[in-house]
Amino acid sequence: MAVSSEKFKKALSLWASGVSVICYESKEKKGGITVSSFSSVSLDPPLILFCLDKNSPAKEAIESANAFSVNILSSEQKQISADFASSSLDKEEVLAGQNPIRLITGAPVLKGTLASLDCSLHKILDSGDHWIMIGHVEDSNSNENTPLLYFNRNYHTI
Repeated sequence: MAVSSEKFKKALSLWASGVSVICYESKEKKGGITVSSFSSVSLDPPLILFCLDKNSPAKEAIESANAFSVNILSSEQKQISADFASSSLDKEEVLAGQNPIRLITGAPVLKGTLASLDCSLHKILDSGDHWIMIGHVEDSNSNENTPLLYFNRNYHTI
């Protein structure tokens, strides 16, 4: 059973090109990756997509787990974004330090985010220099109490 269209629309209404973290957990690998965007593909069925670099280790983990979460960060979560974007930190340790929750798919979902989408993997498309990851939204949470965290050109200094 997919997420209701009302819950899906509510979560997406809070997102406007903000910072998101994709979280994943397979038997072999767990972690997360900061992304600058994802987009809605369809409301019925509720599908979203995001792109991954061809060299990203997240692709195999997401494919193996057949699930992932999209976590839309609030303005209060700059450090979480920086930690998942860092090339020097172990992403498994960063994820463990967040004490994620599990919803329908079992993918790790970050607590306290502006919104989150719990997704089963629908399809992976090869797009030359990157993978297009398409997810079927199974559940979502949203919190309207804090502002969105936006990317800016000084983002790397966060």
